[in-house]
Amino acid sequence: MRNSHIVLTLNISVTHLFVPGWISVSGSESQTVEVQSGEDVTLMCSGMDENLKVRYWLKVVKGADIQCVSAMTNPTSTVRYHDGFSNHTFTMSSNTSTIFLKVRSVDLNKSGIYYCGFNKDGHPFLTTIHLKIKAATLVSMILGGLTLLLVMVVIGLGAKIRKLQTGMFYNVLFIAFVNYFEFLSIHVTFRSKAKRREPEPNVLYGATR
Repeated sequence: MRNSHIVLTLNISVTHLFVPGWISVSGSESQTVEVQSGEDVTLMCSGMDENLKVRYWLKVVKGADIQCVSAMTNPTSTVRYHDGFSNHTFTMSSNTSTIFLKVRSVDLNKSGIYYCGFNKDGHPFLTTIHLKIKAATLVSMILGGLTLLLVMVVIGLGAKIRKLQTGMFYNVLFIAFVNYFEFLSIHVTFRSKAKRREPEPNVLYGATR
C-alpha cells in the first residue's frame, strides 16, 4: 500500500516538477542513449546518497505530459509500476547508489525523454536521459536494397525454371504418347499381315492332295 501511495503522489505532483525552484536537474548527468529498433537497453543514473529512500523513473509522454514509470522506497523494496508501464517491458532495479531501468524491444513509443529521480530535502533531483532509436546507416540501406534485389532475381529465375520444366515435361509426355501410338500402329499392322498369311499352307496342301 505504501508503494501505491508513493506512485500516486508522484503522479499528482509530477506536473509541478518544472516550476522554477522546485527541481534540480544536473547538466553533467544529462545523457543520450542510442539503440537499434527492437533491441533492449538499460538506462541508469548514479551518484546518489545511499541514505535516500524514494527512487523513481519518469517519462515524457504525448509531447509534454510526464508520467511515473516506476518507483521503489529503497534498493531492496518491491517495485511499483504505473498503469501503462508493464513490468514485462520495463524492469526497475537499484543498489545503494545507482538506479537502473531496463527497456525491452525499444520502439518509437518507448523512445523519448526519461528522468531518473530521487527526493532530497523535499525537492526532486532528476537526471535527464534521451533514449533515441538509431537511424539506419547508408550501408545498411544499400545492403537491404541489394538483398531485396537478389530475392526478386531468385524468385524470377525460379518462376522461369518452373515454366521451362513444365514445358519440357509436356513435350516429353507428348513424344512418349506419339511413340507409343506409333508402336501400337506398327504392331497391329504386323499382326494383321501375319493373320492373313496363316491359311496359305493349308490351301497349298489341299491343292497337292
